[in-house]
Amino acid sequence: GGSLDIFVEPILPDPALFVFGAGHVAQPLVQMASIVGFKATVIDDREMFCNKERFPLAHKLLVGEFSNLFSQLPITRSSYLVIVTRGHLHDQEVLEWACLTEARYVGMIGSRHKIKILFKNLEEKGLPRSALERVHAPIGIDIKAKTPEEIAVSIVAELIKTKYSVPQSSN
Repeated sequence: GGSLDIFVEPILPDPALFVFGAGHVAQPLVQMASIVGFKATVIDDREMFCNKERFPLAHKLLVGEFSNLFSQLPITRSSYLVIVTRGHLHDQEVLEWACLTEARYVGMIGSRHKIKILFKNLEEKGLPRSALERVHAPIGIDIKAKTPEEIAVSIVAELIKTKYSVPQSSN
């Protein structure tokens, strides 16, 4: 009889980050998120923006209509979804789908006015308010960011904060 101490350190996969939109904020976001351990997939409908030259650190690039690509995305409770598309219509389409996934994090860029309009539109379409309440919008930690790079820092900071916080029960 003696005692034995066992230390268990789980080996977890890199968290999956899905970035909807391949514009000026997405570039530094994917670069910074990759550096801190997120496995980034970039999704956009424009090949001239969503390509390896613009996103050399992306794990995966998907080009096509957003709604046609949703079924190809392996979204789990450890997925992080960031919506930084080029317009309200795309944002609303992606947000409507994203709110109903089991993703750990859903965030959308935009002014408070834009967010209010999109949330109202989605509620009128029947999306439950509780689904919208889990959305981080405006996205990122408020650091008074102005440039795409600063906005990316604020988003990555929020992703890291979420990664290390205790997930809330869905009950």
